[in-house]
Amino acid sequence: MAMIPRWKLRRELVRAKDRLAAMTGSLYEPFLQRRHDRWRAARPVPVELGVPFTGKVAIFLIYQPNRIAPSILVTLRWLVANGYAPLVVANSPIPNVDRPALEASCWRLFERPNFGYDFGGYRDGVLLLEAWGVRPDRLMILNDSVWMPQRADSTLLRRLEEVDADLVGGTMHGPAGKRRGHLESYLYLINRGCLENHAFRQFWSQYRCSNAKQNAIRRGERQFTAEMQAAGARAEGLFSLERFLGTMAEQSVEVLRKTLDYASYVEPEHAEERDALLAGFQPSENWKSRALAHLDRAARRRRFNAVFIYPCDCLLGMDFVKKSTGSAGLLGLSLHHEMRKAYLRAVAAGDLPPLAPEVRLEMENSVRKYIQKGEGRR
Repeated sequence: MAMIPRWKLRRELVRAKDRLAAMTGSLYEPFLQRRHDRWRAARPVPVELGVPFTGKVAIFLIYQPNRIAPSILVTLRWLVANGYAPLVVANSPIPNVDRPALEASCWRLFERPNFGYDFGGYRDGVLLLEAWGVRPDRLMILNDSVWMPQRADSTLLRRLEEVDADLVGGTMHGPAGKRRGHLESYLYLINRGCLENHAFRQFWSQYRCSNAKQNAIRRGERQFTAEMQAAGARAEGLFSLERFLGTMAEQSVEVLRKTLDYASYVEPEHAEERDALLAGFQPSENWKSRALAHLDRAARRRRFNAVFIYPCDCLLGMDFVKKSTGSAGLLGLSLHHEMRKAYLRAVAAGDLPPLAPEVRLEMENSVRKYIQKGEGRR
């Protein structure tokens, strides 16, 4: 009888733990939320710090339990340079040594207990703005789960603002069949049409916080987009699987070859198929068709922006990278760590532009720890 791989056993144990937490949390978390709401209502209004208020506010949720990562300040400088007044909501205490630099880069700072993942912090930020009587023309909501932006000359925020929609995000998933699509929760740009919609205020006032990840994703990330769309808000994402596949179909065989060279896989069949395509490369329509079919299969199996980071950066201008470990496949590898290895390799080769020094150092340290643990052997 074959032994179950350790990585797969760990994954299933984590899933079981998450399911149990999701079920049991609904019994006691409403009491925690009411207590937390009383605590928040009793907090004094934070003083204004180094950045003046503007008509645009960014609720930036951070969780930095040790030291504040330098890339956090990169994100804050990017927001300020684009006219946003950052309200930093911290799900962990701010170390005194990091406080001056953080306070110089934000409008207000609110430290809270780590209750409810990112949507718990988002909710506090939205309700605090309402309690303070602040009604921004535009509201950005984002968190520190991604390195964003990658470079000082990023146009990502400007492109978000140019989208003719009420609710704009980075990556839109779906719709598939009869299911509505949803925007990933690391980034939202909320325009006046959505901010003034009763459904927006109702969502945040009635949102049930949870320390169970499954609940936070279901009630937060998935439900937020769905409820705004149901209320008539137009929701759009800059990036999607459909846009990725459409863009790749327009590329030359040389671009497709480079895309495969920098691809990241956690399933052996995809890695083997890629290797065979590269070994048999020919500048022909037949090879291009086979390569596009491979891209379609791999991108539908895993997140396209993790598997194929090279074209997402240089062709789509995605300009952010997830910090999380990501899912593992039959190879027992971390998809996001493998993606970061490929990304750094493309930057070192000059096939992608240089990263901000703070971002590059943090990404390199992440990959180094991954390799030292013996997980990134390929």
